Parts: sequence; C-alpha cells; structure tokens
Amino acid sequence: MTGGRGLLLRLGVAPVVAALVVLVAVLLPELTGVDAARTVLAARYADADPDPALLAGIRAELGLDLPLPQRIAARFGALLGGDPGTSWVSGEPVAALVGPALRVSVGIMLGAAVLSFLVGHLAGLVAARRPGSVLDRAISGLVRVFSAVPEFALAPLLVLVFAVGLHALPSSGWRGPEYAVLPLLSLVPSLAVPIAAVTREQVVALRRENFAVAARARGLGETRIWAVHLARPALPAALSLLTYNAAGAISGTTAIEVVFDIPGLGSTVVEAVRAQDVPVVQAGLVVAALAALAVGAVGDLLGLAAEPRARREART
Repeated sequence: MTGGRGLLLRLGVAPVVAALVVLVAVLLPELTGVDAARTVLAARYADADPDPALLAGIRAELGLDLPLPQRIAARFGALLGGDPGTSWVSGEPVAALVGPALRVSVGIMLGAAVLSFLVGHLAGLVAARRPGSVLDRAISGLVRVFSAVPEFALAPLLVLVFAVGLHALPSSGWRGPEYAVLPLLSLVPSLAVPIAAVTREQVVALRRENFAVAARARGLGETRIWAVHLARPALPAALSLLTYNAAGAISGTTAIEVVFDIPGLGSTVVEAVRAQDVPVVQAGLVVAALAALAVGAVGDLLGLAAEPRARREART
C-alpha cells in the first residue's frame, strides 16, 4: 500500500507504536534488574551502608513495595498522562531535565535536516545536469566517501581542523550560534548523501521521459524544465529519505552531543544510564520515540503535498 492510503495507515498505527514504546520504557527497571532503592540510597547518602530498614523505606517511598502489575499500571498511566515523575538521583522533576535538553536536540536535528536537504537535493541536481561529467564523478565520489564516514568519526576530524588547527570555531559547549557549526557539519554529510544519490538517479531517469523531451520540443526554457518537470517530481523521494534518515539520526545526534558536550536529550540520557537514573532514561526513550514518529509523520505529509497523485489517492 502506497501513497495517501499508506500515509493514513501509518498515522493510524502511530498511537499503537507510541503505547508499545511507553510499555517497554515502563518495563525497563524489570528488564535491567536495577535496584532503584540502592540507586537512590547511593545518590542521597553516598557513604551510607545498605541498611535493610533504610532500603525498605526508600522502596515504600518509590512505590516499589507494591505488586508488580500495580507498579507497571501506575507507571504506564503516569507516562501516558505526561507525568515522567522525579529523578532518582537529583530528586528534580524529570520534565525539568528532559524539556530543555529536548529543545536543544530538536534545534540541532531541524538545522541538520534543512541543511542536508538543501545540500543533498542541490548536489543531486547538479550531478544530474551532465551525467558522466567531471563534476558528476566528483559529486559521486564525495557521496561514496561520506557514506562510509559516520558522524562520530567525522566530528573529531572537524574539531582537529577547525578548533585545534585553525582556532576558528569552539570545540565543545553550547553557549551561542557558533557552537552549533561543528555539530551541524558533522551531521549534514551523512544525511545529505542519500538525498543527493536518489535525486541524481531520479532526475537522470526523468530526463529521458517523454514529457521532458516534449517540453524541450515546445521551446520551454531550460530553467523551467529543471524547476517544474525535473526537480519537483524528484522531491517526494528526497523528502521521504530525509525524514526516514532524520528519524533514525537520533542515535547520531546522541553521539554528536557527547562528543561536543552539548546538553541535549541524547547526552542527558547517556548520563542517566551511567547513574542508573531510570525515570530520566524512561522519559528520554519515550520522547525520542515520539520525536521519531513525529518526524516520520511530517515527512509523509510533505511527500503527500509534493505529489499530486498521492493527494488524489488520499481523498478517494
């Protein structure tokens, strides 16, 4: 099933997927075997002995003395209701920790998505202009190179060149627009590479179609032919790739946040995993999954808007 009907099906399944993600997050303490009482004890009383009475009091405070089904139901309802609880380590509301971190990560992902689409789509169009030319081979070579270099491997190289060598950009932190340059440069190539490749292939194939030949025969300008008859039909495939890769780029964003010491969602979750702060990990996983679903839905809607045939199919 494709087009508009496929979009409606995916949008209908999204709430079910979200509920399953929440359920997995709720079961996280049981799956990992983390003793919440000992984690809280170590955070509150660093040198305290694991006194059974003290541990029992912490378990009662956290509701861990309740039967397992009751604990799971209560936590599941709280997460679905938007209440991620409090941190086991700091005692702060989890929302106060995850909210600002999410805004940072969303800003990075949106910037990387927009730049990668512009770079990738333009590179694909330029390469398709003259297939087999020196420029086409150069762009294809860059596509192969960057497709083999992951974000976490490119990031140190950029730091070495621009921060250590040229002293042109900061190497870590998040205190101004200049701090976003290297993280974006680390993310954009891997996202732009598939867009450039699919755009080139689509446009090269479209150039051979009858409508493109007829447009030239009618004397239409080359700019209009490329903008209307070639670049625009290639948009749905490029947008689909963009959103698919952006939804999957959450792991890449996490690596970049750790490398550049950015206080985003990924680095927050990594620190919570190290501290065994399960409520923060649960909230981070749920938010990341919901963000991926939202990105996919936006991509489907953009693809629907860019393809008239899919819009007609959705209305029927």
